[in-house]
Amino acid sequence: MRRSRFVLLFVLFLMPCMVWGQHIDSIGICLRRNVEYLTDSARLGRGAGTPQELEVARYLHDQLLKAGVVMLSPRDGEDFYVALQGDTIHSRNVIGIVEGYDPQLRNEYVVVGAHYDHLGTSLLTRDGKSERQIFFGADDNASGVATMLEVAKQVALQGGLFRRSVIFAFFGAEELGMVGSWYFLNRSFNHVDDIVAMINLDMVGRSGRENTMQVYTADANVELMEIINMLSGRALSIAPKYTPTDYFPSDHRLFYEKGIPVALFTSGVHRDYHTVRDTPDKLDYGQMEQLVEYVSAMVEVIANRDGRIMAASGRNVEQQKEGDAKETVYTQSTVDKRATFLHGDETQFLNRWVYEYIKYPESAIRNGIGGRVIAEFVVDKAGKVKDVEIVRGVDDELDAQVVKVIQASPKWKPAQVGGKNVSVRVSVPVEFKLSKTSTFKIKK
Repeated sequence: MRRSRFVLLFVLFLMPCMVWGQHIDSIGICLRRNVEYLTDSARLGRGAGTPQELEVARYLHDQLLKAGVVMLSPRDGEDFYVALQGDTIHSRNVIGIVEGYDPQLRNEYVVVGAHYDHLGTSLLTRDGKSERQIFFGADDNASGVATMLEVAKQVALQGGLFRRSVIFAFFGAEELGMVGSWYFLNRSFNHVDDIVAMINLDMVGRSGRENTMQVYTADANVELMEIINMLSGRALSIAPKYTPTDYFPSDHRLFYEKGIPVALFTSGVHRDYHTVRDTPDKLDYGQMEQLVEYVSAMVEVIANRDGRIMAASGRNVEQQKEGDAKETVYTQSTVDKRATFLHGDETQFLNRWVYEYIKYPESAIRNGIGGRVIAEFVVDKAGKVKDVEIVRGVDDELDAQVVKVIQASPKWKPAQVGGKNVSVRVSVPVEFKLSKTSTFKIKK
């Protein structure tokens, strides 16, 4: 069933992005048209609180409505005020939704976000004369806005194929300190606890050796990593580089601070960042079109999975007592050299140790109990495994089996920071499956 759903998703992706009269436009043409609108000199750089920002908000509202997205905000956007250096700035968010079909899961939400404001204009004195210069903000963040519009169109086209609901949020006043996303999370949206993930598109338009497409998850979220790895194995036209850290402050960070799993897509900063040279002619529209395909697939996977993704931990470095002293415990993403098992990563540990020796309890087999157990443990400076704990369990017997096998692990090669061995916290997912076709080696 899931396979056929993805095939249909891919077929729908090949459909045109919009019909204008009798003319059919490709996704690439739609991306260019929207970027050119957003960066036109008439928009005056889309500064937060300006009439031009209001104009863009109305434009985005109309585009989502044409795509079949149900609007949660009025045409002028959901407005809020920002007090800044004695001035009060009136900005706004534009919010729409594609509702899920599952009676139980439709009240959980995948949020796809992008900020649409930029720096506006400034006065430049040249030869004694004042000139107004426009910060066009093509990559920051017309690229993310245009890409997200196309993702919204793809999701809306698929109609009843999503179990969870998908919210599309264009945030205002991000350049003033992520005010729009703060307002969404703390004032306007009443179901923050039901948000299962947030995907942020910010500066996705550049390419080249120094600007490869990347996805950052803020911490080493095991389940998000598995989703990204799984998507990399599909026949998609782009495979963003995965990094389990954060990159720069943007709207996703406020979601992460509330324990919501996040994925920031970006091609990174460049020398034109926050300058008047950030213009639409420098964007890679082919790459943006590929990203539409990838993000649409990621939204489909998250919206249709059975369980929620494990919440963001926020634990990058922690202090633990060891005897009378305190020991610094890192994560695998915050060290210079990761802890390894038999010269491999956590997957090697699962395949060469856990699945070789774990046993499926007979009572669990009789009762048809299965699922994914997520465990965390510390690999200390000497490579010894300790402090095993279950962060998401399935059944007492299954959980106990995971703890038992991990506690018996041979030594790892320790992680290092600055050439010195350090303790590191590791997370692994252990699957218990009753299917005869399972590739795992769980003993029964």
